[in-house]
Amino acid sequence: MFYIDQTTPAFIKAREEHYTNVRYVIKKKLLGKNFTEPHPKGLTKSIDQVTGIHSSVQKFFNDEHNLREVLIGTPDVLDKIKNKFRSKKTIESVKKLVRYDAFIDKKDTNTFNFYHAYHLAENLDIQTCIYCNRLYTHTMITDKREMIARATFDHWFPKSSYPLLALSFYNLIPSCNVCNSSVKGATPMALKKIFHPYLKHSDAGRHLKFSFSYTLEDHIAAESTLIPHNVFSRDSLAAMKLKEMYAIHHEEIRELIYLKKAYSDGYLSSLKAILKSPLSSEEVYRLAFGVYLEDEQLSRRPLGKLKKDILDELGMLK
Repeated sequence: MFYIDQTTPAFIKAREEHYTNVRYVIKKKLLGKNFTEPHPKGLTKSIDQVTGIHSSVQKFFNDEHNLREVLIGTPDVLDKIKNKFRSKKTIESVKKLVRYDAFIDKKDTNTFNFYHAYHLAENLDIQTCIYCNRLYTHTMITDKREMIARATFDHWFPKSSYPLLALSFYNLIPSCNVCNSSVKGATPMALKKIFHPYLKHSDAGRHLKFSFSYTLEDHIAAESTLIPHNVFSRDSLAAMKLKEMYAIHHEEIRELIYLKKAYSDGYLSSLKAILKSPLSSEEVYRLAFGVYLEDEQLSRRPLGKLKKDILDELGMLK
């Protein structure tokens, strides 16, 4: 599990583009021809006004502050407003305005034809599942803008329970299908107890901190273990079933231990010395193990943290 860097220009652009485009759709559905702002991408295709919206929902979404909180409010803000509408009539109205099904429908030629889940995934550029780091989550769009594959978006606050947050930027977590559908699903979680990739608590005891280790020196039988460094991390790892998921990666662990036994402590230094082209230590590491060495880059390739932690414990990063 990794925290997502929210300070990069690409991230800020992704967030603002999400807000601008989704806001336009909601306002157009709410006000129809009375909403006269230009299309954010200069298009002329109309979006039909939705009728039968409850008066309290209309009032809420007509307030720009409320709309901004819904669309790009931080996780703690979303936690405060998630139960804003609870009656059957107001929930049905919210579902008409905030439609995740239209956002992910590649065949939709009206509501989100200009901004889609694929565009958000492409803008975020998250290369592996932010929860498990086991599977690639590349966005694949052809030169002709044909949408092929992307990360799924886990609703940290389940959209079935909190439809108001179905299109909230900080509630759309780029993840693999296993973590999204098979592991987490619609399980409700508490921000104070379970990791959210967009929220670092001020209390250090609630920071995600864990490491991988292995069980045996014998590389033939070695398996990975997970060591949480605080209660928050322990509960977060358990919630996302990471211990169970990483149990299948014993082959990678055994191969790393075998490398330790087969080569000297100076394996990376020796490899660097025999290469014809001068390479940095980070480049040699990536060439040798297929993952990045820098902590901020670990999420870019599958099993990055697993391999670094094990290699460090084996003493191969000296």
